[in-house]
Amino acid sequence: MSAVVIAKADDEIADLIDRVRSSPDLNVGLVVPGSSRALQTPLNVRLLAQFSNQSGRRTSIVTEDPRLQQLARASGIQVYGSVPAFERGIELAGPRVGGAGVVRGVTSGASGLAAAAVLEPPPAPPPAPPSITPPAHAPATARLEPRRVLTQLPPARPSRGWDRRRFLYVAGALVAVLGIVLFMALAPSAKITITIAATPLSVNSTIQGSPDVTTASQPDHVLTGVVTSTANQSFTATPTGTTTLPATAAKVTLTFTTDATSDIQFALPANNVGSYVKTADQSITYVPAKTTVICIGPVNPPPVGACAGNPYNANAPYVDQTAAASGNVGAGALTLWPGDPCPDPIQCPGTHISVTNSNAASGGADPKQVASASATDVANWNAQITQLQSALASQLQTDLQGRAAGKTFAKDPGGNGELISYSTNPPKLPAVNAPFAASSIQVTAAARATIYDPVAVRNDVIADLDKLVKPGDELAPGRLNTPPCDVTQANDTGTVVLACSATDFSQPTVNLNTLKAQLTGRNPGNAQHIVQSNIAKVQGVTVSEWPFKLFYLPLRASQIEIDENFVVISTKSP
Repeated sequence: MSAVVIAKADDEIADLIDRVRSSPDLNVGLVVPGSSRALQTPLNVRLLAQFSNQSGRRTSIVTEDPRLQQLARASGIQVYGSVPAFERGIELAGPRVGGAGVVRGVTSGASGLAAAAVLEPPPAPPPAPPSITPPAHAPATARLEPRRVLTQLPPARPSRGWDRRRFLYVAGALVAVLGIVLFMALAPSAKITITIAATPLSVNSTIQGSPDVTTASQPDHVLTGVVTSTANQSFTATPTGTTTLPATAAKVTLTFTTDATSDIQFALPANNVGSYVKTADQSITYVPAKTTVICIGPVNPPPVGACAGNPYNANAPYVDQTAAASGNVGAGALTLWPGDPCPDPIQCPGTHISVTNSNAASGGADPKQVASASATDVANWNAQITQLQSALASQLQTDLQGRAAGKTFAKDPGGNGELISYSTNPPKLPAVNAPFAASSIQVTAAARATIYDPVAVRNDVIADLDKLVKPGDELAPGRLNTPPCDVTQANDTGTVVLACSATDFSQPTVNLNTLKAQLTGRNPGNAQHIVQSNIAKVQGVTVSEWPFKLFYLPLRASQIEIDENFVVISTKSP
């Protein structure tokens, strides 16, 4: 097969070579317009011929320009006068007028030097037939047309089995049929936007729910229900044996007093040697359990602000430095304070600070072996209880959903309205290392929840909205907006308070199906008159067709969409 490549008038020689190179066939017919600049010099023509030879292509020039035909022949390129001649292999033998090549000069504008490219004359054409002198009234020919002379018989074309034109006719018919089918299947659709003067409506309703039938029958009331469910599971808790109870340190509260004539304060920092208090024989030492500020004076409590903003305080918690039962000293045993600053006559001359424990120290114990539940036992038991509670909660939720039968659970922002409680028997697990014998622990879960019907609630809200519609109007279809109601208050006994709202438009009654039927196949310019004859208070009609406009609306009502917009009716002051 031969390929035809069409050059542009502003193509350069490089563009022509790229076009020939991109052709999928080796036999290329390059159609060059007479105004082309690319092949006006012999050098460019030779470059094209050189590229064709090196790439193994057979490039022919199709042009009506006699000069370009002569340049192509001089470079060994076949010349054709038209695309049909190229397709049939009818090569031009030579120009009609003149038999010798013309020497033309090519001037380089950059250097200002002239260079000439001499063309060798082509082979002499066959003798021309006798010329016939045209009549005197015949107009002169504006230009010389190339003579299309067959120098040899065109090569026989292989049998194609199907005439090219017949194939094109059949293909065109198929495309036409397919276009008609697609047009019928994908016919343009129309959207008619109608602007109607309508009244916006809105309502905020408080809907109350009650399990009492009589109360629920009142306006803005709905009937609620309470669903309940219980379940329990148990496991056996077995302690692992005995454990050692560590020694504990005794604790005591120390009281500080002073004979100073003015209020004084000082700090007892924890883990500070200066804060330690001992027994008189220094055998037992107590340390502050935490950092404490002492504020004392002759008058207790002292006046506000007497101790630099610190409140009156004469007591400090202390703990035995050594955990043992020996720290359980009696009352008044802790009186020695080695860190007392007031014996220093420079810091507090004439002032004494006393300390003692008004009550006996307690809580001190030596280590001992007891039979008890280990920490691992208690942790495992707590984990089992948690797992059972989670399993019971899922079981109860599933059971409550089944009992609700599609209704909605009422739960307010505080979580009220649904309750799940857990209990264990025995009520508490033993502490770590506390004596404990093997026993069964039962976990019980009980749930109850309040439910309501959202459809009944929505109907009550729509009823409140419908009360605002004027006679002869209706709620605009497709414009009703009822957001989910908020549960503002609920309990697990069936009482519910819901805050609901709804918005819509009040418009004249419209039968859209009838209107669509009247619009099918009509001229778009008549749409406004048809709409106004069916609907009152029409403010404007806009028709848009997709994907292209026709002089008639779609023939099927299903391809017409009617979109209603609303403008608020302005109320003029009297």
